[in-house]
Amino acid sequence: MSQQTFNDGDELSVVQSTINNNSTDAESRLGIIENGGFGGFIDYNDTLTASSPIVLLADTWTTITNNGLGAFTNKTYRPDGISELMDVSTGSIDATGLSLGDSMLIRNDFTITPNTNNASLEFRYQLGGGGNEYTLDKRLGRLDEGSGVGYRFSLSPDLIYMGDSNTKGNPISLQIKLSASGSAVNAGSAIQVIRYKGIS
Repeated sequence: MSQQTFNDGDELSVVQSTINNNSTDAESRLGIIENGGFGGFIDYNDTLTASSPIVLLADTWTTITNNGLGAFTNKTYRPDGISELMDVSTGSIDATGLSLGDSMLIRNDFTITPNTNNASLEFRYQLGGGGNEYTLDKRLGRLDEGSGVGYRFSLSPDLIYMGDSNTKGNPISLQIKLSASGSAVNAGSAIQVIRYKGIS
């Protein structure tokens, strides 16, 4: 809500109403802060892939799973009004509880073990649904320190914003593609929500 102002010639009732409205707006903003309305995070720690790594076929997009059952899963600081940010049956990010204009910062933590040295690795998010699916892709480079070696990727966050209902209303899958065969172990994903307040 925008702050209201009054002029020198306004009647006392108008001035009092304006002051009351501004006070209500300030109380609303304080309530948002106190209730955690500016966001929070959930960290999902996987256990399944540590004992049963994901099999990667050469040049094939493969979905990263996450059962959320790890000891380091942390839901203590979840965003206000959000119960989950991931469907742990599939490992897909669930943004349905967010509002349009909200954003997510996602820090994934996975290890890739190629069967061939110098294999190239790509990562993407698959978003949207029906005929409106799209992807956000990035190259993670070549794994050139030997085959059978685990290469960990864990510190680079990605931003996804809720610009439309197609993005917000459909699962967001995490996928990897290796140019050679190999395996993947997923430690998990920390998902931070940034609320859009729309306050001017």
